[in-house]
Amino acid sequence: MRRLDADDKEVSLTFAKGLEVICAFDGKNRMLTMAEVAQKTNLSRAVARRLVRTLEQLGYLASDRGRYELTPHVLRLTQGFVEGRGISQIIQPILRLTSDEVGEAVSFSMLDDTEAVYVAHSYGPARFTLNMVTTGSRIPLLPTAAGRAMLAFLDAETREAIIADAPLTAHTQHTETSKDKLIAQLGAIRAKGYCFADAEYVEGVDSLAVPVLGVGGKVIGAISIIFPQSRYQPEHIEQVMFPKLRQCAADVGLTF
Repeated sequence: MRRLDADDKEVSLTFAKGLEVICAFDGKNRMLTMAEVAQKTNLSRAVARRLVRTLEQLGYLASDRGRYELTPHVLRLTQGFVEGRGISQIIQPILRLTSDEVGEAVSFSMLDDTEAVYVAHSYGPARFTLNMVTTGSRIPLLPTAAGRAMLAFLDAETREAIIADAPLTAHTQHTETSKDKLIAQLGAIRAKGYCFADAEYVEGVDSLAVPVLGVGGKVIGAISIIFPQSRYQPEHIEQVMFPKLRQCAADVGLTF
């Protein structure tokens, strides 16, 4: 979570609190009472009420018998990001082409502090996916192929800072929780050009990812797929899947 410099005189703490209220309405909490908003944001009820009422009058929140929820108006906040990067017009078709080639749903995620956020997907009928994965979904960096693919290609200072802040949580029995071993893995990922994670985030689910790099090798994000554990042999992953994802990542990188 990004920390706000409260001593910076050019920072609006009120605006920051308003964004916290919007973020309180996550996938698990579609509707909240005023008291629940205050509790989730650690704001006083009086402050939470003013912010909620402001957002309601601006059209970002709607109320129903004392409970509030986000409205479609909130999508205006992401419109510039999505349209400015050609997510639907350019990147989505690239993912679709790769999805058809590899026979799996393909995702494009980007770095956001100690997490990765999915910004585009290409689904296919009867192909493996997870119900929890959708545009806007967030995953931790350390136990996932997409996260590690990005971490491996970051500059050393940024990478070390993220690893220091990110929790080493055991999501499954396979999750690597040793920081030293994880750092060694990142070196190997950088050498190979891709990351394969064996059921380290979701039990029974493997993932494969390659970094999306821009000008000067800047990390933009990662292209990834997920599939049932042991579906593909290592040779198929390295010789077939990886080259196709690498080409997809290169094509996406050209759009930035």
